[in-house]
Amino acid sequence: MTSRHISLTVEGGEECALKQLTSNLLLLSIILFLIIELQLLASNMDRFLQNDTQPVEVTEGNEYTLDEEDLTPSMQCRWPPPDIKSIMVNKGFNITLCVRSSRHASAHKRVKKYALQDLFALSKFRGSITFEGLSLLPHRFWERVKKPQIYLTYPQDVPMSDIVEAVKGGYRVPEMPNYNFPITILSTPKSICQKEGEKYDLVIVVKSSVLAWDARSSFREYMRHEIMRNKQLKVGVIFSLGLPRRHGKRVFDRDGHTIYLPGPAGNMLDIYDGRAAEVMAIINEEIRKYDDIVLADYEDTYYNLTWKTVTNYRWMSAFCRKEDVKLFMTIDDDHRVNLSMVADFIDRIPVYIRRNSLFGKVAKTDRAYRSPWKKLYLSYREFPWDVMYPYLRGFAHLVGPDIVADVAIATAYTRYNYAPEDVYLGMVAFKLGIPNFNEPTMYGHDDYKIRNKKRNPAMVALTKFFPTT
Repeated sequence: MTSRHISLTVEGGEECALKQLTSNLLLLSIILFLIIELQLLASNMDRFLQNDTQPVEVTEGNEYTLDEEDLTPSMQCRWPPPDIKSIMVNKGFNITLCVRSSRHASAHKRVKKYALQDLFALSKFRGSITFEGLSLLPHRFWERVKKPQIYLTYPQDVPMSDIVEAVKGGYRVPEMPNYNFPITILSTPKSICQKEGEKYDLVIVVKSSVLAWDARSSFREYMRHEIMRNKQLKVGVIFSLGLPRRHGKRVFDRDGHTIYLPGPAGNMLDIYDGRAAEVMAIINEEIRKYDDIVLADYEDTYYNLTWKTVTNYRWMSAFCRKEDVKLFMTIDDDHRVNLSMVADFIDRIPVYIRRNSLFGKVAKTDRAYRSPWKKLYLSYREFPWDVMYPYLRGFAHLVGPDIVADVAIATAYTRYNYAPEDVYLGMVAFKLGIPNFNEPTMYGHDDYKIRNKKRNPAMVALTKFFPTT
């Protein structure tokens, strides 16, 4: 080998070593940068929490004390109300919960802090955070999120089951509800759940838009024939409505974003904008003619379906004695129910499970829609996690009578700013420990065509999959 070859080999070795050294230094720099970034993130997070200027009481847990006065029950201030007359206001019924505060309850809203290590599998973080702060966390946190612990942070984080039992018994509560918005039922049927001791196999609450009088007419006609075919069942049917939107057409503000409600629902809002008096004349005639409408004083739009759900559970628990009902059902007015299959369901499900559970189509891994132009848009501020807790899709639920009062109370302690009504009800059920069971004979929307290849009978499906009579 010549001296020139030796020189080139040495120089090549030095160049290789230099590249390796440069690569190592670059890797070390990246590691140091990440360490500094993580430290800054933790520091900024603590600073964010320390600079929270809201007049709130911050606590690390749910520790409450009750005195003798708190243990004295009220016969009037409780839910369900002892008598329907006790919630009468003028010609309607005030279904806002009557809740009494403990003397030790704080005058301010509580905001709970959570240890980051309790919510995320990230050992390097020792700080704490509020629910409001969760939406500010970087994406890598959510790759290590702990479930179901994260879902417990959804406001209002209280010992839900204990509070529910206190409200049912007329006792004072250690924390007042943040979401006990005033709701009044303006009209309720005189023929359903009104006669003392009248027993029902099934009470159906139909979720119907105030503008959907054609859908209600079709549903009534179908149920008339279906009840005639199943005379062995005692069935009650009511339609749940709110008030017409006065102005605004199909335009809605969803957490700071303008959304135009698409489809027939949006079209009807455009057509009847500014015609509320005309709409109410139609509704009042329906009430007079059919006596099957529960009318409440919220604005009845697609984005207020959660208000409709809250109203439904308050109505079921206040007007129908749970001892007199074997099963409740909530259903959209564009779906139909096979009563003979409901009878089979009542017979095959053990009584305790049937009376203490929710049944429907379980959505296990649904993700939040983050596009602000989508109809189902959800902001990170409303739901900071991308994957929803398992819930029942909203087209239809079978509801155990022994849980309706619990749900009705828990709604006052569960936020519903922008939550879809089925996702919202899933959160309520989760916090109460109410099981959701998948019922394979219930098909929402086009699921009957997609999932039921053998075309087996459906207990619930879209109208088009049922015979017209």
